[in-house]
Amino acid sequence: MTLPDKTLTAAAPRGPAAGRARDAVQATSQYLGVLAVLVLLIVGLSVTQPQFLTVDNFMNIAETNVVLLLVATGMTFVLLTGGIDLSVGGMMGFSAIVCWKLLDVLPAPAALLASVAAALVAGLLTNGLLIGRAGLSFLVVTIGTGTLLHGLAQIWSGGQSQTIFKHAFLVKLGSQRVAGVPITVVIAAAVFALAVLVLRYTGFGRMVYAVGGNPEAARLAGISVAGVRVAVYTLCAALAGLAGVVGAARLTSTSPDAGIGMELTAGAAVLLGGTSFMGGRGSLLGTLLGVLFLGVLQNGVTLAGVSPFWSNVVSGVVLVVAIGIDRLRSGKAMP
Repeated sequence: MTLPDKTLTAAAPRGPAAGRARDAVQATSQYLGVLAVLVLLIVGLSVTQPQFLTVDNFMNIAETNVVLLLVATGMTFVLLTGGIDLSVGGMMGFSAIVCWKLLDVLPAPAALLASVAAALVAGLLTNGLLIGRAGLSFLVVTIGTGTLLHGLAQIWSGGQSQTIFKHAFLVKLGSQRVAGVPITVVIAAAVFALAVLVLRYTGFGRMVYAVGGNPEAARLAGISVAGVRVAVYTLCAALAGLAGVVGAARLTSTSPDAGIGMELTAGAAVLLGGTSFMGGRGSLLGTLLGVLFLGVLQNGVTLAGVSPFWSNVVSGVVLVVAIGIDRLRSGKAMP
């Protein structure tokens, strides 16, 4: 009777420290690939482009990728549940045009908050309820939502960009700095840090992983799978709305086409960071690395004087490779 006990003892973890070490290795392995490539890219640019290793250039990289980080943060929550939101581009243009319209009747701070709230409500009533509650395909619903919102933004704006230069609050939001750091970067960093805390240390974060890993097991454990899905699509819409307004503040103009293509870029950043397309595995740290990789790549292409279209080619190739690796790692067929 002693042999089974000894066998079980040998197979068991040696203690809390061993368990934490194992968890750390498993967590970091998800994004070691993009981290290694990012380091190589930084080293290569540092050697070939003298102006790359400057504070001003790093601030430029951070500022130009604020919008991407906000959208990718929301997209991470959605992908962790096994879905994807292809409406974020339309949502960005929608919120930017709503903000422009509201500036005629509300103070700028109130118009900003109301436009983000409008994006949140739009995401709840379309993606959230149709996917989470009605169980419709996330691909069909989010494509339809994005098209709908883009169309509304074009109708309200006449299909033209609209200036917001006369509104000092938004101009300052897009241009001023705090201790040398752009305000938009501070906002994105604060949102990202809050999202990390929610995903890592709250019951809601654990439910997101549970729903993505095994929806049926999550349901049997008492988790409202539909509720979690409604919440992540609503959150993603709100962050896309915020990104649309922040982007408009940076450019001092709003456009219904502001977010065209952002859904693919944000999806690429999240997947490059190791989040699984199948759901249940990934982290916001990996998403940050994915955003940094795409941002540094774009910056390097610009510094080298190469056509910016080449960065899209490289990003597309890397994205396809990342999805292929994720499929091999998960051992599942793509939906």
